[in-house]
Amino acid sequence: MFGLTTIRRGQRVAVWSRRGEVRFVDGPMMFLALGKTVQPLKRYCAAPGEYLVVHYQDGRIDHVRGPAALWFDPVEHAAVDVLPCLVVDSHEAIVVYRREQTNVIRRVEHGPALFMPTADEWLHEFRWHGADPKRPDQKIPRGLQFTKLRIIPDQMYFDVASVRTSDDALLTIRLMVFFELKDIEVMLDQTHDPIADFINALSADVIDFAASLSFEQFKERTESLNDLATYSQIVQRAERIGYRINKVVYRGYHASNRLQEMHDHAIEARTQLHLEAETQRQAQELADMKLRCEAQRAIEQRTMEQANVEHQNRLAEMKHDETMRQQRVELEAELDAQRRRTELTVEERRSANAEQLNLWQQMRTMQVDLTRYLVAQYQNPDRLIRIAGDGGNAQLHLHEN
Repeated sequence: MFGLTTIRRGQRVAVWSRRGEVRFVDGPMMFLALGKTVQPLKRYCAAPGEYLVVHYQDGRIDHVRGPAALWFDPVEHAAVDVLPCLVVDSHEAIVVYRREQTNVIRRVEHGPALFMPTADEWLHEFRWHGADPKRPDQKIPRGLQFTKLRIIPDQMYFDVASVRTSDDALLTIRLMVFFELKDIEVMLDQTHDPIADFINALSADVIDFAASLSFEQFKERTESLNDLATYSQIVQRAERIGYRINKVVYRGYHASNRLQEMHDHAIEARTQLHLEAETQRQAQELADMKLRCEAQRAIEQRTMEQANVEHQNRLAEMKHDETMRQQRVELEAELDAQRRRTELTVEERRSANAEQLNLWQQMRTMQVDLTRYLVAQYQNPDRLIRIAGDGGNAQLHLHEN
């Protein structure tokens, strides 16, 4: 129908009359808008992790943490913004300023946190020396801009240029500095750019180190550039601004093109000589190794021959011992058999003697003259012994039959 305006569900409009009065209409609704101005309104929503910044017409600003929603009011509001809360990790911190009447109070917020500033708070924005995008090896002012401080150990690369030795060799020294923020309050009070302080102090230390050395002496003492005792000025300056220098690492140097060319030629010559000396040394070591191997091989061969002879001797000894054992066993067996035969013969004789003795005893019991009996039994003796004589004139007669 002509003049009717439809407001859908979830929408809001501001209806202005000709006299400048306004009323707000939420859908769903249909109304007659003749002679009136209908202004659609925007609804602002802040999710978790976001917040609404409401600018009022009277200059006030209000922050509303999400989740929240707000309809824009053209009478009350000048603008409404949806901003994300600042995520502060556990190794980070932020510096917050708060206005209280005529004073400004500073505080440090440590993570982990999801920070939403109030309307009268703002964050400290740091602008330090940082790497030049065109030349990363160079540091430029305000090259590093951030609001969150890292409170864990950090590092930076820096090349100290135009370092002149005592013999006027011009060098560029490449370094890496490891540092750690220990006291944020001291850092805020004592410096506006710690990186610039590090650069100046580090340059002074390196220049002092190289100024008293010739180019050759500098090359011989480059290991001192890895010693933290060489960098007294940067260590002291870091302590005064709330930092601690953990380590400085020397990454090499670069000389002028002409000096570098001369140095390269010298390096090539030294390398060539070193390679030749190394080749000779390896040849000598190879000859010595061959000689040692031959001597060791001869020793091992003699050892093997000696072991073989000892083995043959042990085999012969074992064979001889086995032969002697068998002979001893056979001899013992023969002696044992002979002993048994002797014992048997003795036993037989003993038995025969016992029977004879028993016979003689019986004959004696029977009053038999054993002497005559024995003489009669042996009338032809093998040997006859007769002793004849009287008194001291006895004569011995021995007759063999």
